[in-house]
Amino acid sequence: MSLGREDILRELELLPVWRLRTPVAESTLPAITVRTSPEVSTESLIEQSSQVLIETIGADQVIELRVGSEPAPIAEIPENKQPEIAPAPLIKSSWCLMCPKVDDAAAQALLQNIVCALKLAPEELHVSHQPFKVAQVQSRFAVLFGLEAANAFLGTNHADLVSIRGQLFTHDDMRYVITHHPDAMLANPLLKKEVWHDLCLLLAEK
Repeated sequence: MSLGREDILRELELLPVWRLRTPVAESTLPAITVRTSPEVSTESLIEQSSQVLIETIGADQVIELRVGSEPAPIAEIPENKQPEIAPAPLIKSSWCLMCPKVDDAAAQALLQNIVCALKLAPEELHVSHQPFKVAQVQSRFAVLFGLEAANAFLGTNHADLVSIRGQLFTHDDMRYVITHHPDAMLANPLLKKEVWHDLCLLLAEK
C-alpha cells in the first residue's frame, strides 16, 4: 500500500487543520451605551443665546429675537431738537419806515414828503413796503404806517388804529410809533396833523 502526499503530511502532522469559528454570543460582547442628545428646538437655542447676550452686554441692551413672526419694527431715533433761533435782523438802519401797499402815485408822493420832513441822511433811513416782525428790525427808531404794518410788526390783531396810535412804544433799544397810512391821509387830510404829532414823539428822542 503506497501512501499519497497528503497521507505523508498527515502522518507528519504537517497538513493544516481547518476549524470552523463559532459566532460569538451576544452576551459576551461588552455593552455599548449610545447616548442620544435631546431634541433642541430653535426657540430654546435663541433663548440661550439671548441669556448670553444679557450677561454680556447688560439687560438694558437686549435685542429681542423672534422666530416665525414678523420682524419687530425699528424704533425711530429721535432727532436732536435744536433750539429755536430768532430770525436775523433784516433792517439795521437808524430809522425804519414801514409802509405797505403804497400803490398810487399820490400816496408815494405823500410818503416822500414825510421822509423829506424828517431831514434824515439817506444812509440813516430804510423805507420798506412789506411788513416785518419786530425781531427782524434792529433800528433806533421805527414808524409803522397803518394797521396792517402795526399788526405784522407786533404779531397782534388790533381791530382799529385809534387805541394804538399817538403813543411812544419801546422794544429793547428801539423806539417806535404807529400812525395813519398815506391812503388814510389822502382820504382825510386832517389826519396829516396827527401823523406829524406821532413823528415828533420820535424826533424828541434823537
